[in-house]
Amino acid sequence: MLLSLSTQQQVSVNRFGSGEPVVFVNGFGSYQEIWHGQIETVTKANFEAITWDFRGQGQSQGQYATTLDQLSDDLAALINQLQLAKPILIGHSMGCSVIWNLRQRHPEIKIKALILVDQSPKMISDPDWPYGFVGINQSNWQTSYAKRPKVKETLAGFRQDVFAVFNQAKQAHPFIREKALPLLKNHVQADWRATAIAEKCPTYFISARQSPYYRFGYGKWVAQSNSQVTEILVPKCGHDIMAEVPDAFNHTLLNIFTVLRAY
Repeated sequence: MLLSLSTQQQVSVNRFGSGEPVVFVNGFGSYQEIWHGQIETVTKANFEAITWDFRGQGQSQGQYATTLDQLSDDLAALINQLQLAKPILIGHSMGCSVIWNLRQRHPEIKIKALILVDQSPKMISDPDWPYGFVGINQSNWQTSYAKRPKVKETLAGFRQDVFAVFNQAKQAHPFIREKALPLLKNHVQADWRATAIAEKCPTYFISARQSPYYRFGYGKWVAQSNSQVTEILVPKCGHDIMAEVPDAFNHTLLNIFTVLRAY
């Protein structure tokens, strides 16, 4: 369905099942169909799964977002208008930045837990931070961020059923990367380490052991300063963990849900 938000945006939202709400947040240039492999598992566990496309992307209307502020405002509006009580937020890649922005910009939104998939809280590496995006550092980021990564994003591609629905969405609504470069620049510049350290909700960093983009360990780094943080490493996959190895990812989700039911 198209949901008219208080931010004057019309975004495509899909709701599956019933129960405690779980809101999925896509990465840069992605589509809500990337979560196809999670819907059945989440709903069978008696949660409601909510997926959506960013403004201007996928089946959503309007212009592309140029800032994380815009997307976190949309997410806040979505949570409020759907009257979601303390949702679990699951973000992938830049979707994690949208979530961190929400936590900083909209502290009035009550959240049960954060699940953050293969995203470092700081994209730019420096001598004291080895966990940034591969090849991007303080001296080159302003020219490097706009270039397409030279490495392959996945280890062995998406599982076939996920690829089918994702590719259909991609063909129907092609992503125009150039229009989203201001948003990507905002994402690359952001440093969410202080936000992650200050987070009071249970937080799970699910990182790929063989991610082509990040050296794992940033979750453990945050956990050293925040007892609410857990780092979980998933083997045999690249950046798109939930689409590459849905069964392993879903097993991890169910374990997390079991813990969260006690809260």
